[in-house]
Amino acid sequence: MAFGPQAPPAVGGFQGRGVLRVVPPAQLNAAIKAQDEAKAASTKVSEEAATGLAGFIRSEFEAFKLHRNNSSAGWSERLLHCLRVFNGQYDATKIQEIKQFGGSEVYARLISMKCRGASSLLRDVYLSNERPWGLEPPDDPDVPPEIVAAISQLVGTEAQHQAAAGAPIDALSIRDRTFSLMEAARQAAKKRAASQARVAEDKIDEILSEGKFYEALAAFLVDLPMFPFACIKGPIVKIVPQVVWKDGKATIEQKPRLFWERKSPFDLWWTSGCADIEDAAVIERTRVTRADLNDLLDLPGYNVKEIRAVLDEYGRGGLNEDWDTTDAERANQESRENPNMNRSGLISCLEYHGNVQGRMLIEYGMDKKTVPDEMRDYFVQAWLIGRHVIKVQFSPSPRKRHPYFITSFEKVPGTPVGNGLPDILSDIQEVCNATLRALVNNLSISSGPQVVVNTDRLSPDEDGEDLYPWKRWRVTSDPMGNNSSAQKPIDFFQPNSNAGELLQTYQKFSDLADELSAIPKYLSGGASGGAGRTASGLAMLMGNASKILQTVAANVDRDVFQGLLSNLFDMIMLTDTSGMLTGEESIRVKGVSVAIQRETERSRQIEFLTATANPIDAGIIGVEGRANVLRKVASGIGIDGETIVPSDEELKQKEQQAKMMAMAQQGAQAQGGQQGPIMNGDQGPRTNSVQGGAG
Repeated sequence: MAFGPQAPPAVGGFQGRGVLRVVPPAQLNAAIKAQDEAKAASTKVSEEAATGLAGFIRSEFEAFKLHRNNSSAGWSERLLHCLRVFNGQYDATKIQEIKQFGGSEVYARLISMKCRGASSLLRDVYLSNERPWGLEPPDDPDVPPEIVAAISQLVGTEAQHQAAAGAPIDALSIRDRTFSLMEAARQAAKKRAASQARVAEDKIDEILSEGKFYEALAAFLVDLPMFPFACIKGPIVKIVPQVVWKDGKATIEQKPRLFWERKSPFDLWWTSGCADIEDAAVIERTRVTRADLNDLLDLPGYNVKEIRAVLDEYGRGGLNEDWDTTDAERANQESRENPNMNRSGLISCLEYHGNVQGRMLIEYGMDKKTVPDEMRDYFVQAWLIGRHVIKVQFSPSPRKRHPYFITSFEKVPGTPVGNGLPDILSDIQEVCNATLRALVNNLSISSGPQVVVNTDRLSPDEDGEDLYPWKRWRVTSDPMGNNSSAQKPIDFFQPNSNAGELLQTYQKFSDLADELSAIPKYLSGGASGGAGRTASGLAMLMGNASKILQTVAANVDRDVFQGLLSNLFDMIMLTDTSGMLTGEESIRVKGVSVAIQRETERSRQIEFLTATANPIDAGIIGVEGRANVLRKVASGIGIDGETIVPSDEELKQKEQQAKMMAMAQQGAQAQGGQQGPIMNGDQGPRTNSVQGGAG
């Protein structure tokens, strides 16, 4: 039961006579939910904010929020359901029904186990030693103009030498010579482009690591099977302090850096009629502190006047104006402070990404030179706090795309919102919960005998509630005069145990959950019968089951990695001055191929090494080709192939040294075949023993 001080004043509390009002938990939760809905509905836009850019953003937010909270077409309740299921908690209505019936409140966390298993499998694909993406060089890079000119000059010089020597000049020979040199130059350009792509790929991976992309990806992979959709935001630019050492002294410099973040599905709203998230306007709700706003005062592009107004109006007690019906229960499920209380003094901020009419931008104060047509829509980013727009800028993406990348565990055509494992296994979870509750209730009832006490036969000083071994019961005679053994004052009987049947039912539905989720128990370490009892059989089953996850990996590759890395590629091309990228490279996402072919490729590479370990194949692929395969195999098993296998230049040097030594040995053998004194290890003076003997 819940007492008054724990409930809001509208529900209960101290009454006029000093008595605490007792409120059932279900009624308390329903009252809190009703209060949240009333607060969300009562959020009105002031007259000053009802017009202009601030009014437009707020009206968009209200429309997006109304659609998401719709009981039939929205997904707010689904998000809360996913959190409850993952945490193993019943909703208020269900727990009230269970309490009315009585008995166990145990929860079978079947979906939580499946979510953890799916996240582990996806982490093995996207967060292993092998990168799930790559940078591909152009298939046919252009030969530099100076190389083409040098080839033409060389062919012309050779033709002149032939003419000077009196040899006839053959046009076909000149053409073949030109083609041969151009082909060699083209192959050299391909090698140079591949080498440059590898260097650029390492640099991009360094940018991703410094920007905490892989940390955001790990959190994203936890959200993906749990919610109807998961989101990564980025790249976003943040000014961060960095310590720079100069002449042994540390100096702090403010430098821009690219970052990526996982975004909660609860904090995102978008255009209600969109079928693809790329075409939608998106609003993200964040919460900032006074310190965050103070840091913005020194950054270019921010409206200092509006920021100071926010600090003056909301900076003392915080602002929680952008309320939604899911906030209170979400905070409870995430073990955070209820934002309605807001003792932390946080200030809510709406970040808008979408099209805005040029007239509104000019009225806000943007330069007319940057907004040439006031009737045209422009894709902008804007930050709104209360009724103050603290910043507006044109989207830095040349593709005119917002930085939110969303996908689902199971995509539904025509909507960005798909299905997570809680949606897929909802019915199975309810049946397993009911079966497990019945099992626990039955076990508790059948754990010992039930006692029947005829209170009319007990003596006045006898306690019928007290049971212990060898107890002596004091009874009186039957007032009806029936003292036969059939009318026992104390009797016992044993309830039947249905544990075996209930366990079989639970196991059957658990197996059905394996089929529906495509996450069998043996993928997360559980026991498996049948073919899974042997190592080879289990490997075959795991290989077949992992094919189901290829669809999920394809969703992540297409909806997240491809667009996210393309945005990063564009930003590097626009801002980098080192020539790291040429613009001819292409992003290749290989999460699906990693999921499908990791073990297969590794075994085939080892088989290839074994099959080509003979003099004939070695003469064909050469030392460099063999080294490339060795590097690939070493990298696949977690070893740095570049460290283990020497580089191509070192291999060439070793090959040249081996040739020189072989030539030296051949020369020594040739000299050894001539007539002359035979040299041995003794290099001292020689004495002609024959002459000496004759003397």
